[in-house]
Amino acid sequence: MIAQWVMPILLVQCVILLANLWHWKRRRVLPIAGSTHHLPKLSVLIPVRNERHRLPRLVCSLRQQQYTPLQIILCDDGSDDGSTEWLRDNLPMYPEGQMCWFTAPPKPDGWVGKNWACYQLAVRAEGDWLLFLDADLLLHEKSLASIAQTIADIGENPSCMLTAIPALRARNLPIGLLKAMVPFSVFTLLPLHFAERHPHPAFAFANGQVVAFPQAYYLQIQPHQQVHSAILEDVQLARVVKATKGRVWIMDGRRLFEVSMYDSFAQAVDGFSKNAVAICGSVSGAIAVSIALAAVYLLPLAEALLTGVTVWHIAHYTLGSVLFSLSGWMAGLPLWYGLLFPIGVCIGEGVLWRSIGWYQRGEVRWKGRTYRVC
Repeated sequence: MIAQWVMPILLVQCVILLANLWHWKRRRVLPIAGSTHHLPKLSVLIPVRNERHRLPRLVCSLRQQQYTPLQIILCDDGSDDGSTEWLRDNLPMYPEGQMCWFTAPPKPDGWVGKNWACYQLAVRAEGDWLLFLDADLLLHEKSLASIAQTIADIGENPSCMLTAIPALRARNLPIGLLKAMVPFSVFTLLPLHFAERHPHPAFAFANGQVVAFPQAYYLQIQPHQQVHSAILEDVQLARVVKATKGRVWIMDGRRLFEVSMYDSFAQAVDGFSKNAVAICGSVSGAIAVSIALAAVYLLPLAEALLTGVTVWHIAHYTLGSVLFSLSGWMAGLPLWYGLLFPIGVCIGEGVLWRSIGWYQRGEVRWKGRTYRVC
């Protein structure tokens, strides 16, 4: 019976998830209360490509911050949707003003656009810490102060990277179930304690939407140069840090940031197709993951439909629902998504095979650009 044989795998995932829930409680970042005069100087650095409809909300949330960073710089990475014009009309050009923008120089061959924009932003940063934020984030009015306080609490560790997980928001259920596959994969398989401390690259993890480095450490290791061709740059950045024996801090930023990333299901499928094979490490790795997902989560349910429901099938569905619910909750998604975990896995399987097709073809398309992949 398939359901009986896969139960040990689900139980191991439950142990990892419980350990991560305990770890997550200690990594919660809450909005700061009190004075902000003692906080370190931040350079807030935001790459922008084709975010015209999000820029007004982003800039408004930045202007409402109760803590004033040293500088906020946006880099327009060759937008063609009106983002450039909006920035020109609403923000001063770099280096005028505490919040300003500039256009990235032409991207060299071999660079992924976001990595090139982040590198250009870092060149212009003057803060004690460099905080890279994605343009699709929505910030709480105390977000920057709270991140600065977290950095101060970390102490004087000169070789580290901080990353935070925002609250995931979805415009509809299919997008939400697809997004839920990410925390499901991370929080039930990757012990966060190892992700922070263990030097092996297999335990590397970061969320590229919120990443921060001490300026001196960034200038020393030049992480975006090292990962310049990486489609999935955040995990690679964590590997660069681990290679230098640095520490990765993974924070719960649900109270500080929200992100909705995709406006349609088709856009979400494209976005996850861009990253899926890179997350698995290779096309062969993605195929192995696809087979494992089907064997562990879908075949027992198919068996129940064909041969009848047993106590093993009920236990399998219950544990799968719990894993999907709690891991999604750790990223701000509704607990009831867990009841629909078979649908989420099916959507994930479709995206995974679409990604395999892209990588087999040798190119990935995203935001009007085509990148060669091996």
